[in-house]
Amino acid sequence: MQAVSVQTTQNIQLDYPLASLGDRLLAFFIDLAIILGYLFFATLIFSELLSFKSIAISTLVFIPAFIYRLLAEIFFNGQTVGKIAVNIKVIKLDGSTASVGAYILRWLLEPVDFLITGMAVVVIILTQNGQRCGDLLAGTTVIKMKKISTTNVRNKMVMKNVDENYEPVFQEAAHLSDQEIRLIKSALKAFREDATRRPINLLESKIKEKYSIQSELTTVEFLYTLIRDHTYYVSR
Repeated sequence: MQAVSVQTTQNIQLDYPLASLGDRLLAFFIDLAIILGYLFFATLIFSELLSFKSIAISTLVFIPAFIYRLLAEIFFNGQTVGKIAVNIKVIKLDGSTASVGAYILRWLLEPVDFLITGMAVVVIILTQNGQRCGDLLAGTTVIKMKKISTTNVRNKMVMKNVDENYEPVFQEAAHLSDQEIRLIKSALKAFREDATRRPINLLESKIKEKYSIQSELTTVEFLYTLIRDHTYYVSR
């Protein structure tokens, strides 16, 4: 299976299996069914109003269908209902969460990808990272969430001991409690096994707030570094 491999600055290699073409098409058709279902019922409900050929009413009815996929990806962290159903999501090529701008770029290129027969399928097959035109412009791709795993965790970042020459990044890690370290490890395990981001995101936010830590590291890098730094301090 193709994958997007991300080598972090902390020598952690994150392997993100790409969503298969079948998964992406299934997600698209699920979303399409939702859009067509909405339009069908909305047309029935507003049939009398629409019969007056009101441009304003027609626009109000069709706008939700037009922007559904964009808003879903923005508010559901890279997923639409179709993507949730098949457990895939949009991410940046560096493994981070896509920005609102990236979602907008993908959405703007949807007419090119989907209205030109077979365009999206051909481009996804031909590109190394399984990207359609919108993905190429936005620097994104689509991954299969359940099989995301963290491998080749180098420099013994989750080992009980660290190298004698290791230099800790965060002095505040010395003050982390055993319970906090257990919570971090549990959250990282949940992310490795099921790509569950909420626990690691919450822990990152709480720990940064509690210990007044400033960091530009990604969430996963930040938490692994805290574990390593804490191990360094408690072993001295």
